[in-house]
Amino acid sequence: MDTVTTNHFLSILKLNFITISVVIGVITGGVISAFRLLIEAGLKLSMVGYASIKHQPEMILVVILVLLMITVAVGLLLRLEPNIRGSGIPQVEAQVDGVFELNWFSVLWKKFTAGVLTNSTGIFVGREGPSIQLGAAVGQGLAAGLKQTGATRRLSIATGAAAGLSATFSAPLAGTFFVIEGMYRRFEPTICLSALTSALCSNFISERVFGLNPVLPIFYSQIYPPNNYWQLLPLGVLVGGLGFIYNRGLLTVPKWFQKIKFIPWYFYPGIAFLLVIPIGIFFPATIGGGARLILLTATHKLPLSLILFFIVLRFTFGLLSYGSGVPGGFFLPLLTMGALVGVAYGMLLVQLVDLPPEFVTNLLVFGMAGYLTAVCKAPFTAILLITELVGNTHNFMALATVVLVAYLTSDFLGAQPIYHVLAAQLTKGQRYLNSLDQLDQLCFTITQTSPLVNEFVETIAWPPTARLITIERHQQKNYTASRYETCRWRYTHLFSPP
Repeated sequence: MDTVTTNHFLSILKLNFITISVVIGVITGGVISAFRLLIEAGLKLSMVGYASIKHQPEMILVVILVLLMITVAVGLLLRLEPNIRGSGIPQVEAQVDGVFELNWFSVLWKKFTAGVLTNSTGIFVGREGPSIQLGAAVGQGLAAGLKQTGATRRLSIATGAAAGLSATFSAPLAGTFFVIEGMYRRFEPTICLSALTSALCSNFISERVFGLNPVLPIFYSQIYPPNNYWQLLPLGVLVGGLGFIYNRGLLTVPKWFQKIKFIPWYFYPGIAFLLVIPIGIFFPATIGGGARLILLTATHKLPLSLILFFIVLRFTFGLLSYGSGVPGGFFLPLLTMGALVGVAYGMLLVQLVDLPPEFVTNLLVFGMAGYLTAVCKAPFTAILLITELVGNTHNFMALATVVLVAYLTSDFLGAQPIYHVLAAQLTKGQRYLNSLDQLDQLCFTITQTSPLVNEFVETIAWPPTARLITIERHQQKNYTASRYETCRWRYTHLFSPP
């Protein structure tokens, strides 16, 4: 096959991927829009129920009964499909890595139902993790219908994940980079185009339902003064350190729940459901993922003591909520924690160094990005997500500075990317091989620091069943590569699973 014919074939192949991504994005956008609408309606009902207890104390019996019914429903769904526990992102990462497999239809309807019920109670979890898993399930379902296998099938799963995050946050760029940075951990044109296409299409659907306003309309047009950038360094260290502690807590608290033996594991969420009742009665603005609390702190001047109390409350009950194994995520709870820490730090600067009060909102936004980075170790995703959430790019430099310092701080303390660790715990090193996969494709870049630089093709220890098919130098592909060419290239090979 000559080079011109091959390039034409690859162009058609990319177009095919993009077409599939459009379908995945549109379907995912519809699923996630319905998911968001039902959660918002359920949370409003819960707030009405909690508020009624103040005036009619006997209503607490009704609320407890409803929460127990939700506990039973969610518990039965968890028992039938344990892989809907938690955010669902570790399961998706393991699928994209090819080390885990799920029943897409079972996950789709059970995660959807359990996610709506869980998020409606007001416990401190978010919808973004379940949205990513729901999108991945849509991608896997379409891949099954098209009989895709191997890397192509996994790309459809990842494409659905990008669409899920995009639709739930109205953040197509963040959805795209989440897949690139968090799952594949490499830039490849087909992956980038597929993820971006599905993210844009799903966002288009969600915008038709929820409008064009950002999810967190925090309007802060003032640019943080460059002379005050030194103030960003302690904030980065602070959110980096607290993020490291939260990172460890997400791994530790579930183990504490496992020591509870008097109730089955699938009914653990009931503990969080019942404990949220007093929070819903006395602090209704704090319940749920935290979007209401973020907007409240951005638009109202709350006492510093109250902000510190909210930090402790969100920290402890957030870990307890996720640790109980509920089908919910912690993206938005992380952003809420970062916002509260940023506000508290800003209020201290106002008192200590006469920082103009209007810049406290800037620090709120910077804290969100830094805290998310410290826990998830995905700085580019965090920067883009916060930028799209608030709909403002005026403080990009200051935002990136806090993110960088937070990343370095958590990295120095030893924090690992939380989703990677959870995925490793999920699979426990056992690799899943799809029996339908006859061939798989691997490609990666040989960098200047690679030990393969200046090696000959014939001296590399290729897998026994591997076949070199592509050599690319400076975006120019050579499909008839000599086995004696030096190894300063990007290569792709096919292999059959053992």
